[in-house]
Amino acid sequence: MSPRHKKPAPVPTTGSSPTTALLANDPILRTVSRAVFALVLLFAFLLLWRGHNAPGGGFIAGLMTVCALILHRIATGTSALRVDPIRLVPWGLALAFVTGLVPYLLGKPFLKSAFGYITTPLTGEFEWASALLFDFGVYLAVVGASLAIAYALIDVDPQERVEGDQ
Repeated sequence: MSPRHKKPAPVPTTGSSPTTALLANDPILRTVSRAVFALVLLFAFLLLWRGHNAPGGGFIAGLMTVCALILHRIATGTSALRVDPIRLVPWGLALAFVTGLVPYLLGKPFLKSAFGYITTPLTGEFEWASALLFDFGVYLAVVGASLAIAYALIDVDPQERVEGDQ
């Protein structure tokens, strides 16, 4: 049997709920989720990239990324991130704050955006804006906070009782 057609090994689901463990071993969900994961991340990148000029930006791109990562977590039982998502929050807040602070230190209004153009042989004339850095900071903060909350909810066993439950 070729490596492409091997039956996938059961996914370790340490800390996952029984429902997540059942879904993680569903071959249809695992197969479809790969394509959907990539498409949603591509769409999130588009939203992040165009956010400084048009509707979109770090917040909605972060939420779309969280949707893709939750789908991956449910389909495979593992996280696609190599870091604890909550660690992204302070980095995102710091980047957003510094992006706003730099113009202020240069005597301009806080969060004043700078922009310009770069010409490359591949893309031609290409616009850049410092607002993209702010959006990326918001993106990191939203992904970190939302994913930490979502993972905490995914990993709860539905049969688990909390002190004070009837």
